[in-house]
Parts: sequence; C-alpha cells; structure tokens
Amino acid sequence: MSDPLFDLLKKKRLIPLLREAAEIEQQVMVQYLYAAYSLKKFPDATCTPAEFEHVRRWGTVLLSVARSEMEHLALVNGMLSAIGAPPSFERQNIPVQFRYYEGESLARGRDEKGTDPCDIPFLFERFNLATIERFVCIESPSKETLVKDRMRIPEWCFSCGKPTAAQFRLGADKPYPAAESHIPDELWAEVEAEMNQGRGLKAAPESLKPGSIQELYDKIEELFKFLNGRGNLFTGNPSSQVFVPVEYQVNIFPIVDLPTALSAIRLITEEGEGMDAPPDFQSHFLRFFTIHDELDELLDKARKAKRTFEPALPLPLNPRPGQIKNPFARDLFELFNYTYATLLFLLTALYKDFTPLTTTNPQSYPFFSAALQENAFGPMMTMLIRPMAEILAYTASGDGEHTTGPDYHLSAEDLARLGPKGSDELGNIDFFLGRFDEIVRRLDRLRGRRDKDLLRSARDKGDLPFLRRQLDFVYESAVAMGNNTRRIYQLGQLPQFIVNP
Repeated sequence: MSDPLFDLLKKKRLIPLLREAAEIEQQVMVQYLYAAYSLKKFPDATCTPAEFEHVRRWGTVLLSVARSEMEHLALVNGMLSAIGAPPSFERQNIPVQFRYYEGESLARGRDEKGTDPCDIPFLFERFNLATIERFVCIESPSKETLVKDRMRIPEWCFSCGKPTAAQFRLGADKPYPAAESHIPDELWAEVEAEMNQGRGLKAAPESLKPGSIQELYDKIEELFKFLNGRGNLFTGNPSSQVFVPVEYQVNIFPIVDLPTALSAIRLITEEGEGMDAPPDFQSHFLRFFTIHDELDELLDKARKAKRTFEPALPLPLNPRPGQIKNPFARDLFELFNYTYATLLFLLTALYKDFTPLTTTNPQSYPFFSAALQENAFGPMMTMLIRPMAEILAYTASGDGEHTTGPDYHLSAEDLARLGPKGSDELGNIDFFLGRFDEIVRRLDRLRGRRDKDLLRSARDKGDLPFLRRQLDFVYESAVAMGNNTRRIYQLGQLPQFIVNP
C-alpha cells in the first residue's frame, strides 16, 4: 500500500520544485544569450581591433555559460524523467521578478546580517557594466562564503547604494510583474496537514517554502534523500534518459537512481546561480567577475583618452513587437519567437518519450526520437537561433535609436503545448515537419526582399555583407534541418546535413 506522505511529497513537492528549477535555468540562459548576441561582431568606430579581441572573448564566455545553463536545464529534466514526471520547458515571459531574487529572500537565504542585497529582476538588456554586474549577482555565493574562501566580494550585490547596481533594484516607481510559482500554497498546505498527522514529521524536509535558489536545490536534494527507499521513487524508464551527441558539446548524463540525481544537483550547485559552493575557475560567478573587471578597465582607459568604447550594439531594454517599426525587423523578430518555441517543442517531445537508437537497440521505422534528437540541442541553437539573433542585433528597429533584439516570447498556445498536460501534436512528426516548412517559407520570403529591405534596415552599409551572409546561412540551415528530420524519421540514419531534398 502506498504511503500518503510519500505520494504527497513526490507529486506535490518534489515535482513542483523541479519544475521551478527548470524554469529558473531557462530564464537565466535566455538573459545571457540576449547579452551575448548584443555584442559587436567586428570592430567599428567605438570598438578598436584591440578592444574587439576582448569583446569576442566575452561573447565566447557568455555563450559558454549559457550552454552550461542548458546543461542544467537538461539535468533537471533528466531528474523529472527519472521519477516518471513529464518534462518542463515552459517559461514565463520576461521581464519578471522571481521571489528567489528579491533582496529580502536573498538576505534570508544567505543569512547576510547587516547587508541589503539588491532585488534582481530578470530582464533582456544589452551587454554593459550594469548588465554584467547583475549577472555577477545572479551567480554570486553568499558574502560569508566569499569571505571564508578569501574571494573578492562584489559589494554592489550586497549593498544597493552603488549607482550602477541601483539600476537593477526594484522600486515602487518601476515594478516588474511577479513570477508565478509552480508551487501553489494549497499544495504545501496539503503536505503539511499530512505531515502533522505524525507521518514522518521529524524526518521529512522542512515545510517552509524555499526563499532562495540555494534553498530550492537544498530542498530538492533533501527530498530525493528522504523519499529514496520509502516508495517507488525512480519510476522512469532508465533506458529512456536523453543523451546528446558528443559533437554538440552539451554534457549531460543519465539519471537513474539517487547517486546520479545527487551528482546532477552537485554539478548544478557548484557552477552557479547563487550557490554556496566555493567558486573555482569553472564557476559562472568568477567568469563573469573577470569580464566585469576587464570591461571596467577598458571603459576607464577610454574615458581617460576622451573617447567612447562601446562593446555592444544598441539593443533595446525588454523589446516588444509594438516598438519595432521596421517591417523586415518585425517579421524576423516574430520568426525568431516561432523558431525558439519550435526548439522547446522538440525538447519536450524528446524528453517525453525518448527511445535511444544504438547498435544494441535496433529499431525499425518510424525513428521519431532519433529525428528529434539530431536537431534539439546543437543545430537549432547554433544554426538558427544564434544567427537570427545576430541579424536582428544589426538591424534597425525603426525607432531611430535602437537595433532589434529578440524577446523569446511564448504565446498562450505555446505554453499550453509545453504544459504538464502537453499536446498530442508533439507526438506527430508531421507537426515538426510543418514547423520547419513554415520557418523555411518565412525565411525564403525575407530573402526575396533582402536587397531592398536590408539596405534600408542595416545599421550601417558596411554591415550588409554580414547580414546577407547570415540570412543565407539561416535559410540553408533550416532547409537542411527539415530534410534531415524527414530522412532520419524514415531511415534512422544520421547523415551530414542535406540541403537538397
């Protein structure tokens, strides 16, 4: 007979906590990507060749950390899969304020007596000193941990008196919408009622809601340890754990039991998001702190030389469709969101019912998982999402001031498909082939207007060769992905990308 407390803790605490963690990982990732895509791709009047070498390297670091966040997102979904829960790739639209990143929660979670941590809203903001300081704060361990390990302390994270940090502290005059939680109050009340009946009250993890990301992962770890062996916890099929082809350099591993679940939690907490693990050279915190110092030094040198150093393009803060007056930019902006949603649909379908194709696991038509797996991680991010965002960054929005940035918007229809109930469409290869066909159709239309529209839309005429080359690359990549998805589904082969049908 199943223990009511076990069922409640698994279904109404562990699963919601993991869904919360999955959303945070994705939210952090897209912010880092926005800043990375805003960086210039070649020197110009406000970025010398010597300065551009720093800019190029900063972009590499930002993209590397964003890929690490994708790994964290994949590991959290691996944990969900391991306990028989549906995948979680939905995300609230930015800007948004999570309570984990409110100053009060940060102070309580880090036990920072006498400090006044900044509220840290999740924003889409181009790369600048305030942005990188916000990223440092997102990833910073507690002040106590930094002091203990004799690390430099980003004082702006623990006292909002610094002007640059004040730019990202919430105020009554500039509120951001509060994020909804995957952990509704009534679920916690039900768990507490069961616990108060004497069923494992002393042994079970505290009922207090997590107040920081550190606490969130601490409670996930506590629940895994508490529930393991008390009931049927790892009900997912071990052979259905998603793996990523090694060439995509996304490092995830199967989660099939308590040791592998704890290894995943340890990897996530050692790398970032405000954890109290001692920072090392792999930590996101130290990598961002290094960028901050280099940027601060270069800006100071430029000021002393009475010149301007600008490493990023003028992308807007939290872009919105209504702000984009340029028809070419607006069409590409909407296509970017359609493409990003397609990637999330691919990942959801892949994690929902993954069947590996190996030499020891021969299969026959249809090869659905293999077709999705080939596109889900590396190709769509590097061959569609990234170049589209780079084109937008160099394309005038039409307001006379900014270029264009993506907002990764998910519609109500998108969120319904990504939600726990899912959608039957995501189990049908025709749905994905139709999405790729639509991406190709829209790109082909944009290419047909290329010469006229890019001439009007380019930030500078010197950017035209780059924009034309990127647009052609995205179109050819989309054609290849559609063709390969169809071929792999039919034959199970993983060929090189084929542009011609």
